[in-house]
Amino acid sequence: MVSHAYIHIPFCSHKCDFCDFAAFAGLDHLTGEYEQAVLKEMEDRLIALKDKRGDLEENRLRSIFFGGGTPGLVEPDVLGAMLEKLRSHIQPAQDVEITIETTPHAITRDKLVRWQELGINRISIGVESFLDEELKAMGRDHTRKEAFHGLELACESGVEVVALDLMYGLPTQTVASFAESLACATDFAGGYKNLLHVSAYGLHLADNSPLYSRFPRGAEAYPPDNTYVQMFEVLVETLEDAGFEHYEVSNFSRPGKQSRHNLAYWMNAEYLAFGVSAHRYLDGVRSSNWRSLKRYMRDPLGDETVEVIDEQTRCREAIMLGLRLRRGIDLSAFAAEHGFDLTERFCAEIEQFCAAGLMDRAEGRLFLTRKGVPVSNSVIAAFF
Repeated sequence: MVSHAYIHIPFCSHKCDFCDFAAFAGLDHLTGEYEQAVLKEMEDRLIALKDKRGDLEENRLRSIFFGGGTPGLVEPDVLGAMLEKLRSHIQPAQDVEITIETTPHAITRDKLVRWQELGINRISIGVESFLDEELKAMGRDHTRKEAFHGLELACESGVEVVALDLMYGLPTQTVASFAESLACATDFAGGYKNLLHVSAYGLHLADNSPLYSRFPRGAEAYPPDNTYVQMFEVLVETLEDAGFEHYEVSNFSRPGKQSRHNLAYWMNAEYLAFGVSAHRYLDGVRSSNWRSLKRYMRDPLGDETVEVIDEQTRCREAIMLGLRLRRGIDLSAFAAEHGFDLTERFCAEIEQFCAAGLMDRAEGRLFLTRKGVPVSNSVIAAFF
C-alpha cells in the first residue's frame, strides 16, 4: 500500500551556490506550463497504478510533500490543483501531513492563509544560518532580518508545525557562530509552541558546485574536521537541552513531531513522486523523472533512471537507513525481513564498533551512539 507522495516544484528566486537539486531561477514564466505537465503526469501514473493494483479506495495518503526548489514561491492555486488531482485518485488520511518547503522571504500572510485552506499543516523553512556573513558566503539571497520575519509570520499563523532548516560546516563559519544560529532557533522554539522540528545538515558539495569558485576545495574558510565534529556536538547538546529529540542523524523534533514523510524514506516505504527529477519507489523499483526541465515538460512520463531493487540492495539500504535513525535497527524485524541475523554475519565489525564506543546494542536494537553519529558514513560503510 502506497501512503506517501512527493511533488517537486523547481522554481527559485535564486540558485544557491551549494545547491545540487533540480532548481531553476528566472523561469517563473514557465510555471503554468509546468503545472500542466505535472497534472498530466499525475493523472497518467495514477491511472496506471490503478490498472496494476486495482481500486485504490483502501489507500490513504499519510503524507504529501511539496519540495524544491522553493514551492513557497508559486501561487497557492498551483499547489491546490495538484492536491486536488491527487485526491481525485487517492484519498488523504484524516490526519495527513502536508508539508511545503519555502525560503523565509517567500512567506506572506496571504500565502499562509491559502496554504492552510489547502490543508497544508507543516511548513519547512530553509533558513540555513541566522548570520548575514554566512548567508552571503554560501550564496543565499535572504538576510538575517528576512529570516526572522518569515519565521515570525509562519509561527504566528497558527499552522500546526513549523520546521526550521540549518546548515553547518559552512565557509567562514565557526563553532561560536553556529552556536549563535542555534540559539536563535531555540529562542524561537521557546517563544512559539508550533516550532516543533529542526533539521541541521552538514555542508556537502557536488564536484561542480559554484561555491568552489569563491571558496576552492580545501580552502581555509571551510571548518577543519575536528571543528565540524565540535559543531555537531554543540548542535545535539543545544537542541536536546531545549527539549528536542534527536531521532535521525540530521533531524530533531519535539516528542511525537517527527517528519512523517521523511520517516517513510528512512523506513524504505513505498512512495509516489511527481515533477522534474522526482524519484519514486514502487513495486521494488526506484525510478526518476528527467532532470532537464524542458525535457520533462515534453515527456513527463519519461524515466531518466530505473533501478530494480534486488534483495542484496534492499538489505544494504535497510542497514544504511536503519543506522541513520537514532533508534537504530530492530534486529528481530531485520532477521524476519532479510533471513539472517545481522549480529552474527557482522559479528567482528559490531564488536569492534561497540568496543570503540561508536555503536551499542540494547532492547533488541543495534544503533549508533552519540559518538558514532558524526562518523556514521564510515561505520555504515563497514557493513558493505
